Amino acid sequence: MDAPLISRKLARLARFAAIGSGLLLLASAGLMTAEILMRRLFHHSLVGVDELAGYAFAVAMAWGFAQALFMRAHIRVDLVYLRLPSRLQRCLDVLALAAFAGIIGIVVTHAWGTLAESLRLGARASTPLATPLWMPQAAWLAGLIFFLVCLIALLFDLVRALARGDWGLAADLGASESASRRI
Repeated sequence: MDAPLISRKLARLARFAAIGSGLLLLASAGLMTAEILMRRLFHHSLVGVDELAGYAFAVAMAWGFAQALFMRAHIRVDLVYLRLPSRLQRCLDVLALAAFAGIIGIVVTHAWGTLAESLRLGARASTPLATPLWMPQAAWLAGLIFFLVCLIALLFDLVRALARGDWGLAADLGASESASRRI
């Protein structure tokens, strides 16, 4: 019996995170619409809407990255890749996922440092809301960490499939989502 794929379980969570991210962006758009209407109709402004929208965007993007990973929506140039033998493609898939995880690992490390510094300083936004910066930074960092976990899980499942000689599963896990593959 095959072991369950860790990445498939995380893909389900990523879908919920993406839905939550979308709802957050919709709420942000609604708030911005209300701000515009308030200014136009009543000559009154809602304070901090742009600040909250910026936080919402950063948090939504971080939490949406994992869904993009599982849908293969990240940009990948595959002009040469598609012309290579499938075994070499799988090796490049492993290399690409490992490099991607390494880069996101660096981003997570720096985001962690940013959050730690904000906590240490008790930093607040220099805006009328004076938002404690650790709040949006923690939500942003959590999304980045979730993305990194998803990358590592997908890489682990890909390597495990290759070690078992399951080339079809390996292709499903790592292959580029090209136009020819979709057709």
